[in-house]
Amino acid sequence: MIRFKCIYCGQKMLAQEDGRGKKGKCPKCNHLVVIPWTTKGRPAISGDVPEQLQQIKEAIVTATLGTAQDSSDDVAEVYEEKAGWFIPTYDELSLFLMAITFILLCAGNSQPRNWIRYFFSQVHDWYVYILVLLFLAGMGLSLYHVFTRREKNIFEKQLMMLFAVLTNAGTGIISGWYVLKSNDANDWQLIFPIWNILNGVLLLLMLRLKIIDEECISDRDATPAQIILGLIAVLIIFALCNYVFKLYWAITFSICIIYTTSFDKALQSVFPNLSGQSDEQTS
Repeated sequence: MIRFKCIYCGQKMLAQEDGRGKKGKCPKCNHLVVIPWTTKGRPAISGDVPEQLQQIKEAIVTATLGTAQDSSDDVAEVYEEKAGWFIPTYDELSLFLMAITFILLCAGNSQPRNWIRYFFSQVHDWYVYILVLLFLAGMGLSLYHVFTRREKNIFEKQLMMLFAVLTNAGTGIISGWYVLKSNDANDWQLIFPIWNILNGVLLLLMLRLKIIDEECISDRDATPAQIILGLIAVLIIFALCNYVFKLYWAITFSICIIYTTSFDKALQSVFPNLSGQSDEQTS
């Protein structure tokens, strides 16, 4: 599916893949718009090739003169994005870096291995083992999809979302509880571990209520430059947290994810060519 915005009123719309380049009426303002050839997984405004610019110009003239073009098809429909700044979204790069960080922690730190062994020694319910298998499947897909341009199906997105939520919520709750129990924080600093715990519980609750689902997994492909720079950032931050500052494993994971995702967003905003945004707009 193609998500885009009306160039006149900003109405969010959804169209089929075979609608690229076709004209359709905006359901809100009734202007004639061209469905873009650009972007998967995030809204865009068309205007990427000279032919489309000419079509938009014709649409503006048509709207100004008030003459309708009956030959156009109603190929677009309105869609609603999930509202709220607190609802997370994940792309291929962020999921890949989560999986890499998790593997680094298990390979280079005995704490998570001991915690996992302790967890399985205390829990023997069969549905927990199924959940672990689904978690590992989501992690495997997060490693796989960053190296392919194959579009993810709904089931794959659901597994990847499960991996992302359980990873972020689990480490947030564990790291927050560890800080509270260790009494290392001053009174005003207690807000940070408490917030980590509340944020983790909120993520699990939103997953349970299906407020966050497969729609929160972006289809945008990661570029080789993003992958390489993201890996370098993860390795540096992990080495500092794990070997230099010797932080608790869940705190190390949280820091790695926060800084690498922030690094990715900064990379996309400062260097759009490097992050592949300009390619999306002109492909």
